[in-house]
Amino acid sequence: MDGKQCAGSVLGLANQIKRVFDTTTGRCGTQIRILNFVLVSYPDREIYQKDIEEELNIRSASVSMLLKKMEAQDFIRREKVSSDDRLKKVLPTSHTVEMKEQVERHIALLEKRLTAGIGAEELEIFSDVLKKMQENMELTEKGVGYG
Repeated sequence: MDGKQCAGSVLGLANQIKRVFDTTTGRCGTQIRILNFVLVSYPDREIYQKDIEEELNIRSASVSMLLKKMEAQDFIRREKVSSDDRLKKVLPTSHTVEMKEQVERHIALLEKRLTAGIGAEELEIFSDVLKKMQENMELTEKGVGYG
């Protein structure tokens, strides 16, 4: 499989996963991913917008827009940090904390469907290849180029 076919396959799978997840949850899959990250981290770790950007590999403007929507929908709240007025912690609302098990079930079900019939060794290889592809794309974004 050459690079073009590989990229097309990865993009196609990503679109399928997004469609299924959005339909299953009735929400934007990216919002669910953000909620899950915040819920898994809460209350042990303070989460900031930058953490979400890095963990989920989403650009700053996109995360900012999603957080505004999620705040308006009462899924998260943002709280100023006393040491830096520009910095805001991202916290789940009580409504969202109650949804934690439901969010985890949706993610577990998606993972189960996605990996059905695939052995542990195959998943390990896939994970290694995917990680290498992500590293290649990070180098490309930094201007290192192809090759």
